[in-house]
Amino acid sequence: MDFGTQERRVFNLQDFGVKRGLAIGHYRYKQVKPGLDRHQHKGALEICYCMKGQQHYKIGEQLYELNGNDIFVVPPNTVHSTGEFPEDKGELFWIQLLVDSSKGKLCNMPKEQSEFLLAALLDKSEHVFKGSFQLKFILEKLMVQLQNFDSLLSKIMVDQLIAQLLLETVILSNKPQQNAPSVKLNELDKFIHKNLFRMIYVDEMANLAGMSVGYFKFWFKSKTGMPPREYVNRLKIEQAKLDLLTSKRITEVAFGLGFGTSQYFATTFKKFTGTTPKSYRRLQRE
Repeated sequence: MDFGTQERRVFNLQDFGVKRGLAIGHYRYKQVKPGLDRHQHKGALEICYCMKGQQHYKIGEQLYELNGNDIFVVPPNTVHSTGEFPEDKGELFWIQLLVDSSKGKLCNMPKEQSEFLLAALLDKSEHVFKGSFQLKFILEKLMVQLQNFDSLLSKIMVDQLIAQLLLETVILSNKPQQNAPSVKLNELDKFIHKNLFRMIYVDEMANLAGMSVGYFKFWFKSKTGMPPREYVNRLKIEQAKLDLLTSKRITEVAFGLGFGTSQYFATTFKKFTGTTPKSYRRLQRE
């Protein structure tokens, strides 16, 4: 059985006796990959756990943005894709489960309990809600059990971990969601946009937030799902996309956004877009 690479792994859950399971997967990308084409999962809901970076899902005309520590549920038979966006640099888990109870028991749970959990998840479909990094430990344990599946004990562990994952996800989906960004994040965003033309240092961001550098890095990642340096670079690359549509030379765009060299700019640009500045400019003008 081919479990794929460590960069991306996908398991067919029915191979492991999970009758109501389709697949579970995980990727950890160091740079962006091509986006997901339009597709659907027949009779199965899909739960997506964005651990690091960003991911986008498009359903109809609605675009959903997931950042680190966000969860998104795609309803069964729903056509979705990543829209115009690639699969992003970062880390994401997903699991697909059949909703039809005639397909068998879900992880050997009583029907009443499994239907309650799936109904609660369906009720939160097409909504982005905050997860918990504790879920990553459950998901990683589950992937290890599938990777080393060899006995009845493994089967019991897989069933128990999926049940625990669903229960924790339902609990998190019912927590009040904080939609409004904090005052500190608003101030930092204004500061970053005002200073996109130069190198922005983490210690000056920490000073603005009134925190030590060490605590600031922890706080910022907990709020945005990514380190401060990555957040700043993402904003710089978004501005670069606009600047590249002008008559400016690529080196001008790079230096105008505070990159020390055009090579470092090109490397960063490709990391977040999957293409070089030159190719991006050419494709946008065709």
